[in-house]
Amino acid sequence: MKKNLTILGVNGWKTQGHDASACLIKDNQILSFVEEERFIRKRYAFDVFPIHAIKYCLEQHNLTIGDIDVVVYGWDKPGLYKAAGLKYPFPNDKGLLKELFPFNLSEINDLKRLPKIQYVPHHIAHAASAFRVSGFDKSSILVLDGQGEFGSGALGYSDGGQIEFFKTFPIEYSLGYFIEAACTFIGLRSSDAGKLMGLAAHGKPVYEFPEIVLDNTGYSIVGLDSVEQKGQLDKQKPIQEFWLNSFSKRFPKEKIDKKFSFSKKTGKVQEELLLSQFSKDFAASVQKALENTVLHLVSVLVQKTGNRNVAYSGGVALNCIANGRILTEKYADSLYIQPAANDAGVSLGAALEVAYENGEAGFPKMDHSYWGVSYSDEEIEEELQRLKIPHTQVSDIALKTARAVADGKIVGWFQGRMEIGPRALGSRSIVANPSISEMHRTLNVIKSREQWRPLAPSVIGNRAKEYFDDACDSPFMLLTHYVTKNKRAEVPAIVHVDGTARYQSVYKHNSPLYYRLIEEFNKLTGIPIVLDTSFNIGGEPIVTTPEQAIKTLYTSEIDCLAIGSYWVEKGRTI
Repeated sequence: MKKNLTILGVNGWKTQGHDASACLIKDNQILSFVEEERFIRKRYAFDVFPIHAIKYCLEQHNLTIGDIDVVVYGWDKPGLYKAAGLKYPFPNDKGLLKELFPFNLSEINDLKRLPKIQYVPHHIAHAASAFRVSGFDKSSILVLDGQGEFGSGALGYSDGGQIEFFKTFPIEYSLGYFIEAACTFIGLRSSDAGKLMGLAAHGKPVYEFPEIVLDNTGYSIVGLDSVEQKGQLDKQKPIQEFWLNSFSKRFPKEKIDKKFSFSKKTGKVQEELLLSQFSKDFAASVQKALENTVLHLVSVLVQKTGNRNVAYSGGVALNCIANGRILTEKYADSLYIQPAANDAGVSLGAALEVAYENGEAGFPKMDHSYWGVSYSDEEIEEELQRLKIPHTQVSDIALKTARAVADGKIVGWFQGRMEIGPRALGSRSIVANPSISEMHRTLNVIKSREQWRPLAPSVIGNRAKEYFDDACDSPFMLLTHYVTKNKRAEVPAIVHVDGTARYQSVYKHNSPLYYRLIEEFNKLTGIPIVLDTSFNIGGEPIVTTPEQAIKTLYTSEIDCLAIGSYWVEKGRTI
């Protein structure tokens, strides 16, 4: 195989797939990395191929399918179908390529050399997505998720070469499915792990889950017999049923109440779950059980490997509270989690693993998340004109925004290449003043979020230790730490009920414009922090295009929009 391959990593499938994504690697560099949900406007992009994400990756770099050497999946799809006793739907590569590249059908039919299709086992792809861009020469490796082919997690190690797992956990031990079942039990969606984590702070961990047994090699789940996978690509349903039955036998199934409110400004009815104290205590208990298991696994892992650098991936790695404790309580010296730790990240990991297998190593540390779609000022201006939106071009959009935020305005911030992963990190963000306590309630109303959910801060990186206990580098907003007690009154809108915050550390070298916004806000207020939440409302994916940003501005109570070098303020006329 030739050197310097052009590799397209993909995730997403028409049956039992989620977090569809695509990642393009060429000449030992990541060029693009995007999620399908941002294009199709359906969160988590269930049961679709990443067609639009692939199309973007190719068009962004003026490539066609003929320029791609390898298309690689972060799943052993043929093996998975065989284990389930199902017929694999693509007997040859051309059939799958036609599904992935419907916009290139004529070229697929004409090309004499089509891209090679490869499959990387799911947990190897997860591990590669963290370790191979961690900056670690050697590392312990932890993977925890719902399910990947025939397991739900693994402990491993790499000395810079091959990734080796010395312990894998069966699907029946899935911590991801445990959390999904817990969400469902109290009336959330199975995909609401983030909500459960936020709710936990409102309760007390008074309940135990004796099914989870920790031991000196990891953990096990007692009482759940082996589940057949015949006829199914995963074991999600029977495992969730096990947990729901277990919960139902021990805990009362409570009626879920809802509150509805009407916004005169938007003309929308908003719905909010009213959860009981039991639900809050149950969430706190589930969260504690998860944290204890993760911390125990890290302890077992580093004791086995002797290496206190940990590269961590899988959907469970998005649990910011557990992540913060890994470092605060010294279970590891260094922790690396890339921003799309969920299944969206396996397109990256699969591509990185093929690059490694081809002799390409030494990918630089991924220290930012800006790998997606961007728009020039000319394109933005054209869209503003088309929609007849009053606007002003300003010479310093960061200063303009900082002044508005200091004055209490809520600003949509649409700048540069879009982030990868579930967190808005200063490219498609809503920014506000963290010193205004009421801002927490206002933003949760705007975004149709429950009032018990916290909001997050972005802080100038070298100032984080002034505001957060045990602060460390957190560019992807994947760590939760306590807000320093003497600073909580200064930034009340970002302090959760338990005194914590999930913060993003922002640096000039990889996020210069967002850094300048916070820097200018600091000059005006003395606070090196802005409140940052994702630029979306009502359960939609984060906005991707100028049109979506403009629509969100005018269908919500956001005050202003900073889009490229243009300033849009509602109520202003031309």
